[in-house]
Amino acid sequence: MTQSPNERIRAARERAGLELPEAAHQLGVSFEEFRDLEDFEDEVWMTFSLAELRKLAQILGLTPHLILTGDVRAAGETVSFADFSRAIAESVRVGGGDADAWGERAGWDVAPLLRDPEEIWNLSPDGLRDIADAAGIDWRTVLPE
Repeated sequence: MTQSPNERIRAARERAGLELPEAAHQLGVSFEEFRDLEDFEDEVWMTFSLAELRKLAQILGLTPHLILTGDVRAAGETVSFADFSRAIAESVRVGGGDADAWGERAGWDVAPLLRDPEEIWNLSPDGLRDIADAAGIDWRTVLPE
């Protein structure tokens, strides 16, 4: 049976010998938020930013990619935030519209990502997945290590 991201988080925390309150403190979230992260699969996808996911992965000795997909990424399968931002800009250009209209179709405001690729850290994994799909990119390649 394949584990979900929240199950991988719980298993990694337990392997690391961290109690739930300690893990929550290290991540900088409340006990309740961390408990929800382990109890509900949607929490990691929708409420945590990529920056928070990276911090969580470091605490647990994992990678964001491994937490979300359950797989180890093969070497060479990465798209930098700068390249991702350029791909979004190209998709906007090819679509003949503007960033606001393109973002509405993708379901997310992409203008900040076009101005500064580092803003991608503020996306949730769900946002990354939706925007990458709209730009024709495999979202898993954009996940930070």
